Amino acid sequence: MVELEAAERRFIESVGLYFERRGGTRIGGRIYALLMLAGKPLSNKRIAMLLNVSAASVSTNLRACTDMGLVEPASVPGDRQHYYVIHSQGWESKLRVAEESLSAFARLCSEALAVPRLAGNRNLREASAFCDFYKAELTGIAERWRAANAPRPPRPVKTSKGRTA
Repeated sequence: MVELEAAERRFIESVGLYFERRGGTRIGGRIYALLMLAGKPLSNKRIAMLLNVSAASVSTNLRACTDMGLVEPASVPGDRQHYYVIHSQGWESKLRVAEESLSAFARLCSEALAVPRLAGNRNLREASAFCDFYKAELTGIAERWRAANAPRPPRPVKTSKGRTA
């Protein structure tokens, strides 16, 4: 990836804006998009150069993206720079983060419902039930995702004489 083409730049900017609208940082989204397109490890320095942003901003946002499970460190033999790639299980990581968030909120609602004065609160009960329902659905989604993306053994190939090779 020597220079970015116009279509790549548009995608990177779109993802940056998407992240920003979802409460993240624009730079974090741009870094994530760049790593998606790169398909190979990129150094902090290279990321900063391609995105035309400061090395400090790249470092800060890479740390946040790593904490969120979106990117992970990678090594390049013979090179001491820090490299990053898209997290190998990033999509499952997003499901785990959502599940943890729902669990935390359901716990808050359950603790509140344990207080006699709040025990009958319909909104708390509904929020707790919704979190439980959503978590169960996320578990099913993760299982179906794993099944759909599991490595499959190669199919036998038939030769021109009808034999299996």
